[in-house]
Parts: sequence; structure tokens; C-alpha cells
Amino acid sequence: MTTNFQTPLNPASLAGTVPRIEQVTGIEQLADAVAARVKSAVDESVRKYGAASLVLSGGSTPEIYLPRIASLDLPWDAVSVLLADERWVDESSAYSNTAMLRRILLSQPGPARARFVPLKNNSPTAEAGVASTRAGMLSIDQPYSIVLLGMGNDGHIASLFPGTPGLHELLAPENRLRVAAIPAPTTAAPHVERISLTLAEIRRSDHVMLVLQGNSKLDVLRRAYAAGDALQTPVVALGDVEVLWCP
Repeated sequence: MTTNFQTPLNPASLAGTVPRIEQVTGIEQLADAVAARVKSAVDESVRKYGAASLVLSGGSTPEIYLPRIASLDLPWDAVSVLLADERWVDESSAYSNTAMLRRILLSQPGPARARFVPLKNNSPTAEAGVASTRAGMLSIDQPYSIVLLGMGNDGHIASLFPGTPGLHELLAPENRLRVAAIPAPTTAAPHVERISLTLAEIRRSDHVMLVLQGNSKLDVLRRAYAAGDALQTPVVALGDVEVLWCP
């Protein structure tokens, strides 16, 4: 990445921020709460902009709530769907977030009418394909309705990992690149190239929510915010983000 920003993120400026954590009792309640937030956000966007957009995540926790989102009575024809990040693998791979999204959400009658905006394309590498991905995102110019994120055990969000080259730039509020190619991470498997929304692009949303399951994830989150260093645990860069959590 060659772009230079005059005022990169200062981790010290995040000191004292805390996430807004709402606990629910179990996975069914977690799915219901996420679906309710999505419906409210989509309805709000359609009223404001005439269209809506959902940014979703891969991993195991979305498999809990995506079926509930799929069952929502939404104006799906007015909805665009994209991922916060994707591994640079074909959809035939078990590591493909796109394949998971198609299987659980986009194959269902309502969501099948939505427009899916892929991050992965046929380029051989993420670096070679990122310009094409950016071009495909140009049609989404209004704020996203809602971004649903998970968090890794190393404190990463999307594919913004500790130790990623140029992480300062990826977390910079001034970054207008929207998406970036990410080298294979060293702190999380699988060790493959990825493509990810930047933090500035994640924040280009009317609502951002972190959805977590399990005591260990809550411990990671609390330790990360206590330390307050976004370069060591990028989740901290979300600031006072809303968190839905169940044990």
C-alpha cells in the first residue's frame, strides 16, 4: 500500500473509550436481537435513501443469526448485501465466506432478490483484484444500513489483523480506499490472502454492531479495551461500538 495519510490513527487517542455491551441469555435470543436490529436498520435506510445495504461477516457466529435475517419480511429488492471481508479463495473452498453466505442467506426466497456485491473476483491474487473490487462497490454510495462484525481471539475485526503491514493506514479515518488487499495473517488461520473493508469504510454506516458469543470472546474484548492499543488489538478502533453478546 503506497498511500500516505497525514494524520494516521493515534492509539493513545482511544484511551478511555468503552464498548456498549448488551447481554442476552442464549443463542436464540442473540439471533432474535440481531435480526431485530437488521430490520430496524433496513427500514430506516429505505425511508431515508430509498435503498438499504447490509455488511455481513463470516465465521461461526453468523451461522446462528443469518437464518433469522433470511426469514425477515424486508424489501429485499431494495437491499444490497456484501461482506466485511473475504478470504481470497474460490467458492468451492470450505474457507469461503461467500459460499457460506450463499448457502445460509442468499439461497432463501427473500434474500435471493437482494443484490450481492462480491469482494472476491477471478484475479489470481487479492492485490491484483482489489481495484476491480473497488470499482464494483461504486454503486453503493449511501451509508450502509448496518455492519455486523465478529472478532477473533487476537482482537481482529474483518481482516484487520495485528501485525498487518500498513495497519495504521487501514485504521486511519482518512482512508478512502474502501477495501484493501491483506497478506496472509500470522495470528489466525487459514493462512491465505484476504480482502477487507478498511475501518473508515466500516464506519461509513448508520449502525455498526459487534456480535460475540462465549466468555472467552468477552474476555478478549475487555482486555483489548483496557489496554487501548488498536495496533495490538484492532477491535479497539471501533470505539464505543454497540456489542451484542451471549455466554
